[in-house]
Amino acid sequence: MFGFLIGTLSLVGLIKVVRGGHRWGGGYGRHGGPRQWMLRRLFQRLDTTHGQEKVILEVSGEVETAGRAVREEFLRARGEYAKAMRAEHFDGEAVRAAFEKQQATLEELKKAMLGGMQKVHEALTAEQRAQVADLIEYGPRGGHGHCGRHHHHGLRGHGHFGGHQPGAVNL
Repeated sequence: MFGFLIGTLSLVGLIKVVRGGHRWGGGYGRHGGPRQWMLRRLFQRLDTTHGQEKVILEVSGEVETAGRAVREEFLRARGEYAKAMRAEHFDGEAVRAAFEKQQATLEELKKAMLGGMQKVHEALTAEQRAQVADLIEYGPRGGHGHCGRHHHHGLRGHGHFGGHQPGAVNL
């Protein structure tokens, strides 16, 4: 069960990163919040068409909605766990029911992510899919560490998301 919780929290964290939940640097410019900023940078990097952007925006919204439901269910379940611990006699059935509700919302999130990845895969060209795969595997810095530390893996110098190429737009 502990592995399930860790895995689920990791998945929720991934969704927060994907939807732009972290605040890197100062502001996001004058054209929307972090999600719009991140997607705009992705669209620029991939040189997407309007149709491709529409698919990615739709998927992003679906995954964000499913992720929000998971988060809300996890927060709701905390009350059930606390109630079970405070009671004179432990209510294992209430805890099991809370786990089942969490599992159901997590299954919906997994379904949204799987279906969304399929839709995006179909909408992108082979080159764009390769760039997105690199972003997924190596992150927006292309395998580079923070604070000037460099790693000897990733996409450095390959012109993808983290390459140090003059005039390159890095995410």
